[in-house]
Amino acid sequence: MTIKLKQMMTRLALATAVASAAAAPALAQEVKIGVVLSNTGTFAFVGAPVINAVRLAYEELMAANYFGNTKVTLMVEDNRSDRAEAITLINRMATRDQATIIIGPVSTGEAMAAAPVAVDLKIPLFTTATSPDVLKAGPWIFKSTETAEQFMAPLGTHVVQKAKPRNCFYVFIRDNEGYVRQKNVLRDVIAAGGVKTVGDESILAADSDFTALATKIVSSKADCLYVGTPPEQGANIVLQARQAGMPASTVLVGNTGMGSDRYLKAGGKAVEGTLFPAEFVPTGVNEMGRKFIAAYTKKYNMAPDSWAGVGYTMMLVTANAIKTAGPNPTRDAVRQAMARTNKLPVVIGQGTFTLDADRIPSFGAAVLTIKDGKFVQP
Repeated sequence: MTIKLKQMMTRLALATAVASAAAAPALAQEVKIGVVLSNTGTFAFVGAPVINAVRLAYEELMAANYFGNTKVTLMVEDNRSDRAEAITLINRMATRDQATIIIGPVSTGEAMAAAPVAVDLKIPLFTTATSPDVLKAGPWIFKSTETAEQFMAPLGTHVVQKAKPRNCFYVFIRDNEGYVRQKNVLRDVIAAGGVKTVGDESILAADSDFTALATKIVSSKADCLYVGTPPEQGANIVLQARQAGMPASTVLVGNTGMGSDRYLKAGGKAVEGTLFPAEFVPTGVNEMGRKFIAAYTKKYNMAPDSWAGVGYTMMLVTANAIKTAGPNPTRDAVRQAMARTNKLPVVIGQGTFTLDADRIPSFGAAVLTIKDGKFVQP
C-alpha cells in the first residue's frame, strides 16, 4: 500500500470517528442533591416531614422530565439531630459523593456549625434554620425560613389585638439561638402592646421534668403562656402546667414547631387554642398547594404539616436553581441561580418565594391555631 493511500485511509477513518461521535447522544451531566436532615432525634419533627416532601417533589419533577437531559439524583442521610454528624455527612457528600447542592441541616445550632464547612467546600447549603446569622458564614449558605422578625412579629400583633392578655409567661430552650431569638421578638412586640412579662424561664432541649416550672407558671397568674420549644416538649410543659392548676382560659402561644402533628399527639385537648406562626396553610394557599396536599396525603397516608410544605418548597427552589444554572451546572452556577430566586411559585406563605440581596427569604407566614384537633386560621 502506497504512503498516499495510507494517508487517505487514515483521514477517512478519522472523519468516520468524528461523525459517529457527533451523531451519538451527549452524555447527560449528573447532578447530585444531598439531603442531610434530622430524621431521628430532637429535631425529627422538622426533618421527617421535610424529607417526605422533598422526595415527593423530586419524584414529581422526574416524572415530568423537569430537568431534561440533566440526570439528577437524590441522596438522603439522617444526621440524627447531631451537629457533628451533620458536618461529617456534609463533608462526605461534598467530597466523596460529589454533591452539587445540599438541603439541610435542620436547626440553627446544626446549621451554624455546618455553614463554615460548606463555605470552605464551596457547596451551596440550603437549611431550615430560622436565624439569619447562619447566612453570615458566606454566600454559599441559603435558608428556607423567614426570620423571627418576619413571622413572630405578626403573631405578637395578633395576640395583642385579638387574644388581649394582660400578662404573659415565657418558656424557651436556651441551647438553640433560633428559639431564643423567636422568644425575644415575640416578647418585645407583646410588651410594646402593653402586655406585662411575669416570667421568662429558659430550659434545655433535653429537659422533661417541669414540675417546678409548672408551679412557677401557675403562681405567676399569667393569662398567657408562650412555649418556645420542640413540639413534644412544649406539649409536656402545657400538660404539666394544666395539672398544676393553670386555668383553661390561659392563652397559649407557640413557635413554628407547634404546627407539627407531634404537638397535637402529645398534648391532645390540653393544647387546643394554641396560636402559632406557620409557613403553610393546611387548606392550601393556591392550586399547587392543594395538589400537594392531595399527593402528600395519598403517598404518606397523612396530611402534610407546615414543615412538609417547607420541604416541598425547598425541593422546588433547588430544582429551579439547577435548571436555571443551565447545562452541566457547577456548584457555583447553582449558587448564583439560587441567589436570583424571585417570586417562584411555591406552596407556602402567600404562594411565591423570593430571596433578597442578603439571601433572606420572603413568602409571608400565616397565624394558625388549633381547633378540634386541627390546624386552622383563627
